[in-house]
Amino acid sequence: MKTRIFVLGFFCIFLTDCVREDTVPQGDANSQIYAATEYLSKKCGDPIPPHFPVAIGDVQRRNLDLCSIAITKAECPFVSYPVVCLWIYYDKPAGEIPWYLNFKDVFVDPKLP
Repeated sequence: MKTRIFVLGFFCIFLTDCVREDTVPQGDANSQIYAATEYLSKKCGDPIPPHFPVAIGDVQRRNLDLCSIAITKAECPFVSYPVVCLWIYYDKPAGEIPWYLNFKDVFVDPKLP
């Protein structure tokens, strides 16, 4: 009886740890965005622009990654954030980017005012 309970408990713990998390906690999301902005700021020699995109609550991992990649791929001077960073406020993942779209032209070059 004890063995069955142990095995059942072991599998319950094992299965709950295997769930893939598609969201990033607010603190981790803000840290990732800040690291990307700090990288580009140092690369360009410019201060971090105002109106930093702050994550509010949990953020979809894909949207956060697209924002971070777009920030690090942006060109100097670093004066504003890529428009794709608005997706961190959207509660659904962005989905696949079509092969015929140029990531830089669509997501990196358009900037927030």
